[in-house]
Amino acid sequence: MRVIHKIPFSPSEIEQYRQLVFENLTSGLRLVLEAMEDMELTVEDANIPYVQMIQHSPDIGEGEPFPASYLESLKSLWGDHNIQRALQRGNEAALPEK
Repeated sequence: MRVIHKIPFSPSEIEQYRQLVFENLTSGLRLVLEAMEDMELTVEDANIPYVQMIQHSPDIGEGEPFPASYLESLKSLWGDHNIQRALQRGNEAALPEK
């Protein structure tokens, strides 16, 4: 609504949303990985090292950049065939669409 009505965000709000984006990316992927266990799906062998990374992702603090080391892991896991299959079956585990 703020965008529609051209009400700008404060720098503090922008920072809070920026931190929230990283948290949503990692926590959402953790939920998918947990649901995959119930679906009897596993990530591709090449992506196994990234699973541990996502399961232990840090919170980013104010002004801290997104951890660059997570870029490749997030991209690779998102492209994983079985993760995509789990997302297609998301209604079985009430997975969020985004």
